Amino acid sequence: MSSDSERYVLHRLNNNNYAEWALRMEAVLIKKGLWDNVVEILVSDTLPDGNPKPPADVITEFNSKLGSRDTSKMAEARAELILRVEAGQLAHMTSRDPRVIWESLERMHRAAGFATSLALRRQFLTSKKAEHETMEAWIGRIQGMVLRMEYAGIDVTAQDKILAFTMGLPAAYEAVIVNFDATPPSQLTVEHVISRLLNEETRQQSLVEPASADANPNNVAYAAATRRRTGQVTAAPDTTCFFCDKKGHFKSDCPERRRWEAAKDAMSETTNAILAVDSDEDYEGVW
Repeated sequence: MSSDSERYVLHRLNNNNYAEWALRMEAVLIKKGLWDNVVEILVSDTLPDGNPKPPADVITEFNSKLGSRDTSKMAEARAELILRVEAGQLAHMTSRDPRVIWESLERMHRAAGFATSLALRRQFLTSKKAEHETMEAWIGRIQGMVLRMEYAGIDVTAQDKILAFTMGLPAAYEAVIVNFDATPPSQLTVEHVISRLLNEETRQQSLVEPASADANPNNVAYAAATRRRTGQVTAAPDTTCFFCDKKGHFKSDCPERRRWEAAKDAMSETTNAILAVDSDEDYEGVW
C-alpha cells in the first residue's frame, strides 16, 4: 500500500505555477519534518515576560539556529525540492542549502510575476464563469488567480476580488449584482459576496424543473425553467421596462420593443430592395 505522501499530486515547478507549487511544497516539507529550522528559521522576537527582545539578541539567536541545523535534514529537504521541479528550474538550485534554494526560487518567480502584472490583472478582471461551472468552482478559480498575483507581489484589494467575482457572471445574476451596488460599504465584504452568490446559485437551481418533467416547449413550467436556465430571468411585478415604461418585464423581454424592432427590420429590408432595383435600372444597358 502506498504511503500518504505518495498519494499526493504535486505538479513540478515550472514558469507558470509557482504560487500553487510553493504552497503545496511547503506543506510537503512540513509533513516530512523538513521545514521548521531547516528551510524556515523560527526566532521569537519577545522575551518570556512579554517584552520585546533586543534586536541584537534576535540576530544572535537566528545565526545560532542557522548554523546548528541538521545537515542530514538539509540534504533531504534539498533533494525533495530538486525532485519536484522541471529541468528549467535547476539553474536556481545549485546551492547545498535548501533555505538558499527556496529564497532563490521565490525571488526569481516573484520578479517574473511582477513583470507580467498587467497580464495577470487583465486575466483576473476579464475571466468569465463557464456555462456549466459551479459557483464554488468559479470562486475557487478567482481565488487561485488572487494567490498567483499575491505571490507575484501584486496587491489585491477586497474590492478587486468582489469585482472579479461579479464581472464574470452571466445575466441570471444581474439582480444580485444590483443588490451589491446598493449594499453599504461596511457590509460589502468578500465573505458576504461569496455567501450571497452561493445562496443565489442554490435558489436558481431550486427553480429548475426536475429532469423527469415534461420537456414539451409548450409546457408553461418547462418554458419558465428554460428561461431561468438560459439567463432570461422573469422580472418582478414592480419591475419597470426602460422601453415602454410599463411594469412586469425587462426591456429585453418587452413585446412592444420586439414589434418595433421587427417593423424596423422590415422597413430596412424594403429600403434595401428599392435601392437595389434603382441601382439595377441606373446601370441597365451599360454592358
